[in-house]
Parts: sequence; structure tokens; C-alpha cells
Amino acid sequence: MPAPCPNTCLRKSCGCCTACRCWPRPFPPRPMTDAAAVVTVRNLSKKFCTQLRTSLWYGLRDIAAEAWPGAGPAPGLRRAEFWSLQDLSFELRRGEALAIIGANGAGKSTLLKLLNGLIKPDAGSIHLRGRVGALIELGAGLDPVLTGRENIFMRAALLGVGRTQVLPLLPAIIEFTGLGAAIEMPVQFYSSGMVARLAYAVAAHLHPDVLLVDEVLAVGDIDFQRKCIHHMMGYLAAGGSLILVSHQPHHMQAVCQRGLVLEKGRLAFEGTTTEALDYYFSHQAGPGSPDGLPERTTPTLSEAHPVVFENLTLSGPGAVIQSGDDVLVTITYQALRPVPSVVWGFFIYTCDGSTCITAAYPPEPTMLAPGRHQLSCRLRGLPLTAGDYLVKSAISDFESRQSIALWGWEDAPSRLHVEDEPSVTKNIHKMLQQLVTVDVEWN
Repeated sequence: MPAPCPNTCLRKSCGCCTACRCWPRPFPPRPMTDAAAVVTVRNLSKKFCTQLRTSLWYGLRDIAAEAWPGAGPAPGLRRAEFWSLQDLSFELRRGEALAIIGANGAGKSTLLKLLNGLIKPDAGSIHLRGRVGALIELGAGLDPVLTGRENIFMRAALLGVGRTQVLPLLPAIIEFTGLGAAIEMPVQFYSSGMVARLAYAVAAHLHPDVLLVDEVLAVGDIDFQRKCIHHMMGYLAAGGSLILVSHQPHHMQAVCQRGLVLEKGRLAFEGTTTEALDYYFSHQAGPGSPDGLPERTTPTLSEAHPVVFENLTLSGPGAVIQSGDDVLVTITYQALRPVPSVVWGFFIYTCDGSTCITAAYPPEPTMLAPGRHQLSCRLRGLPLTAGDYLVKSAISDFESRQSIALWGWEDAPSRLHVEDEPSVTKNIHKMLQQLVTVDVEWN
């Protein structure tokens, strides 16, 4: 006869509370007095080989080296090898959520597999306190022939949770999945979203001390994503710890307090989630990045080119131009002779040069004096969001609008970098690819 439950046992594997059904609770509280980290990673490194046969040969040599007393695997890179992770260190404490941010191939999924023990590191150490639940690869640990209900018990068994402990949780797990009658259907007939629902429900409801979540929530619908976010918030409030890998900035900002940015397997930045996302967005280099612009070639003043641009500058009130600043646009030109009735203007493009965001030119014509001179205008309240832009300019005949001199059309345009303080709003602008802001009066 089981002893009366003291309602104080926090271990989920002892079974002392199963008789009175007080366990499992929705989120068993965890002691918050222990300040020690539940995940400690020190100088973690992992390398892979690009050639299968060479990789197998290296694996045999490393196994033999480990078996030999005093020997070990080769510390550096060998032929056809590369670092997927290198010298990565961080800590995760109880009740914290950590976002892992980076481009494809940065080493995010490799890190989660190392933390879950699926692969072995080549250097460094990983210390975990408590049980780890992982949702890394879609469908991992699910048997396609078994039904969803049967897979719940099988996946729980893989996580070290027995059938008697799963039975009280079964109704909550099935309800969370939202699969309904499909829970009795073989998993091989599930869609990707249904598989993600089942896998997350099982991993999350077994109350692991550390929950690892990879980019698998993206295949779920909006309702399921919202349900998962709410569940993660409750899980963290109860003292759980979470490591989240996602390409959805709003997911990371809603759940995580801290963020790590990985670049080619190395730690590039560590800070709050907002700061980490701001770093990631500001250091993204797409195919249209201004860094890849060709060199500027200024034509020589001659009869063939009676007017030429020498320079175009943009300046704000401070050292850097921020969104909302007044910006002074100045062009420097040379003219061989007086040119009456012309108009000049500037054009601001996206950094890939494909979209003109805005343009401006004066309504009245002006005259170009011979020699070197400047023309300028002031753009009030720059409405551009933080980011990089291209600026082109042209001097044209006022009547025909035929170009007389061009800047940035036949050669490299000027670059405009707009900065702003790290904030959730700034990250949302990047996430939505928003280009301009508008002054709104909310009633």
C-alpha cells in the first residue's frame, strides 16, 4: 500500500504520488533557490567531413585512438573537414529561455543535437542537470506504422518515462495535439503539421528540466504556434529552462530573455534577445548588399560631358543618421558652361537596387553656373526604418526631363545607412521588411 503523498516530492520518476493522483500537476514547481546553471557549455567544438568514405575512415581512427591509453582524436582539422561549431561557451539557468539565432548552416541544429546527446563533441564539455526533452527533427522518435496514441507511449519511453506515469497525462496530451479522432490513425498518414503537434505535445507534457526546441513549430498553423507559445511561457514560469532555435523573430522575442548569434559555428554576439536580433539583422549580407557595389567612375568634363557629378553626400545632425532625423542632401558638380533651366533630384532605393522607395525634385527650374558648385536640399523627418539604402541622383532638362548628368545609375550609387536604437519595434520592422514609418495619431 503506497504511503500517503506528502505533496512535496518534485522528482517525476519516483512514483510516490501516483496513488493519490496529485502528480502530475500541470507544471510541477521546481525549487528556484538553486542558482547553479542547468546547462553549462565550455569551449564546445564539433567538426564534420564533407566526404563519406573519408569520414568513415576518420571515425575508425578516432575510435581506435580513444581506446588506446593516453591517446585521443586529432584536435585540428584534417583533409575535407570543417568546423560546424568551434569554441562555444554559454550557461542557461533555471527559469531562463535562450534563443539561438543564425543563418542556415551556422551550427544551430548541431548545437541542439550535441546538447541532446545525439552526437558527440570533438572538444569541450557539456554539463546538464536534470532531464532533457527535445524537439529537434520532425518525426524523430515516431514510428510511422504505429498510431498517434501508441507513439505517445513509445516516445515517452525513449525519454525515460514509464507507461504508468504517462497514463494520467494522456488526456492532456491528446487535447493539446488537437488531432481528435486522428490520434488513432497511423502516423505515416499525418501531415507535417500533425507530426509537429504530436511530437511537441509529448515532449512538453512530460515536464523536462530543459526543453530543446528546433525550427519545427514553423510547420504548425497559427493556432498551434500560439498554443505552443503560451505553453512555453507557463513552462518557464514554473521553473523550466528552454533553448529555442527559430527563424521567427516574434517567437523568440515573446519567449526568450537572452539570445546567442552564431556565425559559421562561432559565437558572434551574446545579449538580450532584442539586442541579439538587432545584431543579426544589421549584419545580414544579402545578394543585394551595398558591400558588393562596383567602383565609381566619374566621367571627365568635356564637350561630350558638359556637366558631371563629383560627389553626393548625406549628413544628419549627429555622427550617424537615425530614423526621423533631418538629412541634408548635397551634390557637387562641374559645368563646362552655363546651363539654364535644369532640375535635379535624388532617388532612394532598397539596398538591392530593385525598388525605389521615394524620390524628390524641386518644382521650379534652376541654372547651373560654370565651374565647380553645389546644390543641396533638406529632407525633413527621414521616414526610413533602420537599414541600408542606395541613393541616386540626376540633373535633367526641365522641359524634356532628358538627363544631363547622372549619379549612381551607370556606376555605384551612394550608400545611406540609417541607424536606430535596439528595440522590439526595430526588429519588427526588419521582420516585416518595412521600409518607411508614418506619423500616426491614435484615437
